[in-house]
Amino acid sequence: MSEPGPTPRADLFWALAWIAVGAAMFAGGFTMDRLERQHINPYTAPGLVPALLGIGIAVLGAILLVRSVRRGALAAADGGRAAADGGRLALALGLCLAYAGGLVGRTLFGWHVPFWLATALFDFASIVAFEWRDRRARGELGRGIAVAAACALGTAAGVTLVFQEVFLVRLP
Repeated sequence: MSEPGPTPRADLFWALAWIAVGAAMFAGGFTMDRLERQHINPYTAPGLVPALLGIGIAVLGAILLVRSVRRGALAAADGGRAAADGGRLALALGLCLAYAGGLVGRTLFGWHVPFWLATALFDFASIVAFEWRDRRARGELGRGIAVAAACALGTAAGVTLVFQEVFLVRLP
C-alpha cells in the first residue's frame, strides 16, 4: 500500500523552485570575488563550485519542469493531494531543522553529539517516519526498523569517512 508519486502540479511547483535556487546559486557563485589580485588559480576560485552546482540544479529543475508539463501539470487538478504532500514536506522540514539546529555540533544533556551520531539519528528517524505507514500495513515494522538502522549507520559512516579522509574536512 504505497503512496502514489507526486502530482504533476507539485512537480511543476518544485521544478520552478529548483530552477530559481539554481539560478541564485549560479549568480552568487559567478559574482563572488575571484581573488585575482592574490594570483589565485581560476580553477580554485571560491565561487566556481557553487556556480557549477547552481547550473546542475537548474538543469535538473528544467528536466523536472518538462516532465511535469508532459504529465499534464498545466491542465490537471491534484485531487486534494497537495495537502498530503504538504504534510510530508512539513515532516521533512522539521526533521532537517532538528538535525541542523538541534543535533549537529550541539551538546545535549552535557554530552557533545558527534557528527556521525547526529547523522545516523537523522537518517534513522527520516527513514522510519516516511516508511512507517507502509511497513505497518504490510506487517514489516521490525524489518523496516532494522533496515533503517543499517542504512543510517552505513550512511553516517560513509559520509564521515569521505569528508574527513578524502576532503579533509573537520566535522563537528
